[in-house]
Amino acid sequence: MIDRRDVLLGGGMLAAAAAAAALTPRHRVEYLHGRKLDTIVPQKIGGWTMTPSDAFILPKTPGSLADRLYSDTISRLYTAADALPVMMVLAYGNLQSDLLQLHRPEVCYAAVGFQISNSTRLDLPVAPHLAIPARELTATSDNRIEPITYWTRIGDYLPTTRREQRTMRLREQLAGIVPDGILVRLSTVAEPTPATFAALAAFGRAFVLAVRPADRGILVGPTIAAGLARLGV
Repeated sequence: MIDRRDVLLGGGMLAAAAAAAALTPRHRVEYLHGRKLDTIVPQKIGGWTMTPSDAFILPKTPGSLADRLYSDTISRLYTAADALPVMMVLAYGNLQSDLLQLHRPEVCYAAVGFQISNSTRLDLPVAPHLAIPARELTATSDNRIEPITYWTRIGDYLPTTRREQRTMRLREQLAGIVPDGILVRLSTVAEPTPATFAALAAFGRAFVLAVRPADRGILVGPTIAAGLARLGV
């Protein structure tokens, strides 16, 4: 006779095995398709033009975990005659997993001695009734104040907090998907006034619209990219 406890234990083991199978990713999604970020980011964005610079806080250092996380990064300074200069950092990871996840600016700036303040969620408008879920914050050191606007994409999700990032990655995992991800960080060196953050948001919008429509999904995911296409922008 089969013991009832054996039945219960066997059922529990089958349920655990089914759950493990459901959490095993089966399909990798990479929107960059093996290309380099340099190939999709224009040198001129609206009234801004790329200018050589090395004044960046970067999200990785050689040999670090972040160095293994990001398969490609670029950093550029954009200047304009009648607008604030903008430092752009893009960090792309072709594999988002339990061990390898995008490092948000709150982490990498704090790691090099900056104090983080006024971190706020915002919807960065890119077209009528269409916005990117993003964050703005201020990073301050003894000799530098850096207002920052950034967003992250994991698969087709745009999480604005670390908790959302974990949740959205789990959703992809439950769907059997190993997603890619990207951090888009825009900053300047100035007082963190509403006008400064408005300038960063204006650059962010100009940046997305300056990228070829076929490549916008790399930055903002296919849903927002498709929305822009429907609006003809």
